[in-house]
Amino acid sequence: MDFVRKHKKLSIIILFITIFLLFFGTTFARYIYNVIHNHILESREFYFNSTVLDMNGRQYRINNWDGVNNYVLTIDVNNQKNTLTNTKSDISYDIEVSCPENVECRLSKTEGIIYQEAGTDSYQITVIPQEEFYEGDEVEVTTTATSTSPYVKSLSATYFIGIETSNFTYNIEDAVNNKFITLNLTNSLTYYKVETAFGNYQEGDRLSQEEYQQLTPEEQENCFSAKVTVSFSPKELYLDMTNSNYLNRISNSEQTEKINNFNYVNKFSFKMNASSSEKVLFYKADPTKNYTYPITNANSIVTVTVETAE
Repeated sequence: MDFVRKHKKLSIIILFITIFLLFFGTTFARYIYNVIHNHILESREFYFNSTVLDMNGRQYRINNWDGVNNYVLTIDVNNQKNTLTNTKSDISYDIEVSCPENVECRLSKTEGIIYQEAGTDSYQITVIPQEEFYEGDEVEVTTTATSTSPYVKSLSATYFIGIETSNFTYNIEDAVNNKFITLNLTNSLTYYKVETAFGNYQEGDRLSQEEYQQLTPEEQENCFSAKVTVSFSPKELYLDMTNSNYLNRISNSEQTEKINNFNYVNKFSFKMNASSSEKVLFYKADPTKNYTYPITNANSIVTVTVETAE
């Protein structure tokens, strides 16, 4: 009692902290521990970070998986505190992933190294469906990256991946210091539509994949399953001109923008086959940017519009 009387203010603070810890439980205590632990590591000039993972765990909700095709998550890690400060040694780390039994989660690797000169590293999680999914279903995938040398630090994130029964989906794979991004497009539609009458077919007729395959290349030109248009700023992205979808683009669909007296492609359209996937590669003007969509960014750096045969 004498201590309380002599240290009234301190006693009130201790009482407040005790009540606060009891109210918030171990979650807050773990948060405080992580803050202190990270401060100690940074005082030793050790930085193990990520744009998507966090010491206290992050949560993401994604609602663009069709539940049929594999879903790929790209996770990046780095050795940077900021653009001017980084760890002066290589960092070794282990990777873990957990998911429910109705999907298989396949890691691109189970351990990695962030080389001091590179500054970043990344890995992928491929979510493979093991049963039939329906719109509104959701799977929970948690991944953890733990540095093992020179110091131990764990980063984690949980992804709630929802099923949206759309016939067309897309996402962007990227990471900090990647030289290029990958635009992944998936057309889940299983048929084609005639847009120009030919032979015994009229405009608007629907063809199965088997019927479409029996047509000549000239006849196939009169049909489509999905027509995709991608547009982007050449001040931020440069199209890889070797993309097959660009080389086989729809006639007269290409648009360009003049920058420093050079013409750069900023828009083009192409057809996608039924039940197919396509990749479009773009080189980044600024490799330090991360254009991952929809996980890291709410808006896509590439505008994608599509007309399907529905």
